Amino acid sequence: MKKLTILLALFITSFTLSAQNQEAYMNAMVKGLQSMGAEHNLENLQASAGQFERIAAMASDQWHPQYYAALNYINASFLAEGVKAKDQLLDKAKPFVEKAKALVPNNSEVVALEGFYFMAQLAADPASRGQSLSGLASQTFGHAMQLDAKNPRAMALMAQMQYGTAQFFGSSTAGACGLVEKSIPLFNAEEKGKSFDPTWGIEMAQELMTSCGK
Repeated sequence: MKKLTILLALFITSFTLSAQNQEAYMNAMVKGLQSMGAEHNLENLQASAGQFERIAAMASDQWHPQYYAALNYINASFLAEGVKAKDQLLDKAKPFVEKAKALVPNNSEVVALEGFYFMAQLAADPASRGQSLSGLASQTFGHAMQLDAKNPRAMALMAQMQYGTAQFFGSSTAGACGLVEKSIPLFNAEEKGKSFDPTWGIEMAQELMTSCGK
């Protein structure tokens, strides 16, 4: 009986600690996502990436903090000056992309994020990386769309790739513009604040729509 009482006490203690850890994780994620609403400058993006990096270390079995750490580093790379500075930020993003992929294989959001990572690498040095990375980025976005045909981020990012490629070769952007237009109602239909799943990207899509003259 005494042994049973000790085991029961250990179970209750373990459950309490687990609940406390879960609450700490939830609170940290909410604060982290709120910090992403700050002005998008290099300093804020790096600070937000570091915040999610710490959460990822605390909750290594959760894919969301891995995802957002990578996303912030990728976004920061677009604002950094020079190929070396951009690549340093992308090097920081890479392990978080890979960890998220390992935690949730064939997740459309994570696959789209990987495509965004390839696209950022390409954007850092398009002259020397276009041939090797443009097809890889497009292929990855296509895979994300196959996994979830209603993922607006995959669609909008694919549209961006198609638009940039069409402009480079002087061909029609109609396909890209049609694709990004399809993403807008999907963005608008997303319920924000219901989970930690990504809901970003509508501003990017709207900007491309403006370029398309729509």
